[in-house]
Amino acid sequence: MIQKTSSIFVIHLGCSKNQVDAEQLVGELLSVGFQTTDSVDTADYIIINTCGFIEPAKEESIETILSQLQNRKKGQKVIVSGCLSQRYGKDLASEMPEVDYWIGTYKPGELLTKLGFKNDGIECAANPRPRLNLGGYAHHAYIKIAEGCNRKCAFCAIPGIRGNQISRSIKDIVEEAKQLEAQGIKELTLIAQDTTYFGREKGKKGGTLQLLLEAILSETKIPWIRMLYWYPEFIDDSLLELMAKESRLCKYIDMPIQHASDSQLKLMKRHYRKAELRELLLKIREKIPNITLRTTVLVGFPGETHEDFEELMDLIQEVHFEHLGGFVYSPEEGTPAEKLTETPVDEEEARVRLDAITELQESISLEKNEALIGKEIVVLIDEIAEESEYHFIGRTEGNALDTDDIVKILEGDAEPGNFYKAIVVNVNPHELICNIIKPC
Repeated sequence: MIQKTSSIFVIHLGCSKNQVDAEQLVGELLSVGFQTTDSVDTADYIIINTCGFIEPAKEESIETILSQLQNRKKGQKVIVSGCLSQRYGKDLASEMPEVDYWIGTYKPGELLTKLGFKNDGIECAANPRPRLNLGGYAHHAYIKIAEGCNRKCAFCAIPGIRGNQISRSIKDIVEEAKQLEAQGIKELTLIAQDTTYFGREKGKKGGTLQLLLEAILSETKIPWIRMLYWYPEFIDDSLLELMAKESRLCKYIDMPIQHASDSQLKLMKRHYRKAELRELLLKIREKIPNITLRTTVLVGFPGETHEDFEELMDLIQEVHFEHLGGFVYSPEEGTPAEKLTETPVDEEEARVRLDAITELQESISLEKNEALIGKEIVVLIDEIAEESEYHFIGRTEGNALDTDDIVKILEGDAEPGNFYKAIVVNVNPHELICNIIKPC
């Protein structure tokens, strides 16, 4: 018989959007009396929140499930959730019958129903606060503002896993932001598969990202508000002007461009071309001179020629992104790319191209960081450093949690979750070494 005081341990895999799903799932269990535990050995229920986006992520998820099944204690139950189980749940259930419960991406009340809770528990879970913060820092939280994606990019399996975009209401998001602020959040990161498309699938009734930001700014005093996953199509002048003038909006844009060659962008089913992309990026630099630009690129997509690759390298060199992540194309079943007849790129050649991009970006990042030596910056302290040489680890406004550069504090005292002025004394491509000057 299930006890409401049962303990749960969460193993989270995948992206920040998947993390929010896990937080909401655990929030439901907390709302009906479950408890969390810091040790997998003492848990009654082990929740494995899986990723199923690309092959390496799928392999990691399956290895984690098998490991937990092999090592679980007598009486422990294993619950598998997330994108992998959403995508392959029926097949996996037949191959791994030892798993006690399979659920897909987060759906309110689904797990409680499987666990045998009746209407009272499910109604309680409709507003499952508090969320368990799986990010590790009490001063930072993600808010998922929409689920799914209306884009049909040729390489991406997400629409097939999570469906078309469904945006939340501005009122609901603002209410969650206020609750998180009351819990002490200092940095709020808005996420979706396509953040700039927020509300647009609902027409005039859905609002826009700009209206959402204005509402959060009006109803909260959270110091840093950050947004991830911008698509180029709906970045207009008014949105950029809002970011430029509002000090609490982090001067940070995460815009995965994927490529810069028109032929590759067309094959990838991206709804823009190189000239439009270049114009937009340069306009952003002009309107927000202190902006930090982050992007993601994909190399080795079918049909990518050496000339296509050189176009991408040229754009990276011209725009000088502060942060860049690169990936080698991974074929995914069920995606439009499966039907392409263009010549596949040899994996070894694709990795050579990725290495060249990485080397270029390392030089750009080092150059930008070296320009900060001797300058004063604002740092949000995330944690006490484990290394004896440094005292604290933090980030600037231009560094998103878990993805970008970090700041290491060499001298000075601080407290995690607070802002400080610091001076940059040394750098490398992915770190700023600083001394604290004073609290902000």
